[in-house]
Amino acid sequence: MRATLIRVAPFITLVGILTVAAVALATAPSGQHPTSPVIGTLSDSTQVNADRVKLQTKDPTDVASFSVTYDPGGYSGWHTHPGVLIVVVQSGSVVREVGCGPPRTYGPGDAFVESDEQPTGQVSNRSATVPAVLQVMQIVPHGSTRRVEAQPPNC
Repeated sequence: MRATLIRVAPFITLVGILTVAAVALATAPSGQHPTSPVIGTLSDSTQVNADRVKLQTKDPTDVASFSVTYDPGGYSGWHTHPGVLIVVVQSGSVVREVGCGPPRTYGPGDAFVESDEQPTGQVSNRSATVPAVLQVMQIVPHGSTRRVEAQPPNC
């Protein structure tokens, strides 16, 4: 038993070091202020196909509505979300980066969608003086975590 532990100990140590390194490289938000979400649950599967818009859920689904304010220079940090987010810029402007693609700027009235099928992404307010306010509707499998911090892409 002792010989097995001695052979396994370096592996366990390596896993621990890699885990700490991965957490250390993940980027937390800064200057991001979300409101408390209003969350409801669609308890049954839902299928709506109206006016060339389709929404389908297969299991119970949580729907959250909230706003996020970014201070001047604030950012979300690199992250992903389960499910789907529909985001509308209410005021100010933000730059959205997804994976290694080109950054894209969104201003008042612009909208974008985030989903877990996209690469890791980040939203930032590059203004030095004006806050940015976003309105968000998030649809996730019932009970899911709503945000996962991630490492920046290796471009």
